[in-house]
Amino acid sequence: MLCSTPMRRAYAFLLLAALGGCARKTDPAWVTVAGKQAGDPTVSGEPAKVGKLSGAITMDGKLDEAAWASASALGPFVDPGSGNEASSPVEGFARIAYDDAKLYIGFVVKDRTPFSPFGKDEVDPHIWEKSSAIEIMIQPGDPGDNRDYYELQIDVQGAIFDTHWDDYNTPISGQGDTKTFGHMQWASKMERAVYVANDSFYSVEAAIPWSSFVPSARTSIPPKSGDVWRIDLYSFRDGQRQSLAWSPIRGQGNFHKSARWGRIKFE
Repeated sequence: MLCSTPMRRAYAFLLLAALGGCARKTDPAWVTVAGKQAGDPTVSGEPAKVGKLSGAITMDGKLDEAAWASASALGPFVDPGSGNEASSPVEGFARIAYDDAKLYIGFVVKDRTPFSPFGKDEVDPHIWEKSSAIEIMIQPGDPGDNRDYYELQIDVQGAIFDTHWDDYNTPISGQGDTKTFGHMQWASKMERAVYVANDSFYSVEAAIPWSSFVPSARTSIPPKSGDVWRIDLYSFRDGQRQSLAWSPIRGQGNFHKSARWGRIKFE
């Protein structure tokens, strides 16, 4: 039997609604990056250049300002073991810049189902065990050893784990819930914001004050133009079973091995 006109209209409306529900919105242009800025110190040779922030940014988790577009791009991230390009649920890249007060790092991660059980204000939760998150490793200067470095993690809820280490994975003390990693009383005091685009990606903005870093005789803090520092950047989820890196480890220890981190040069 043929449908009446009102019935046909209702059917057409439902069909269009269903089709519209299947369509995926187009990601904004800032979610992709052209070219490649590798971090592997045994491949790239020269450090990545990092320039001064060229304008204002709004800390909303979106890397949509012109200042971010002109900031140096680091990545795309690669397999942390082999250094090969990898198909991964945490595909991503970063942008980096600085000014006289802060170091700015922005991430885009193509995690379509990010998860975190933590609240934004929890103190040093074990993000690496349970969350979709990014990680920043920083060693002021380029001393050729593993001493005096910093670890900062931010998950998709904005929770932070941050600590200061004396040497490679040192110190670690205690057991279970009282176990401490590095000097966890240190706080980065960084401003951060996370934006989650459902079923597509999430992005993170981090602004780390130079004043948070412990003064050192080994390098200038804040850095001077021409100074070289060691950093590495990671995206991960599922207890880090899924992970990517800016500079791969290539079987030499774990994410803390500063000899395997990339190098940046402040312009």
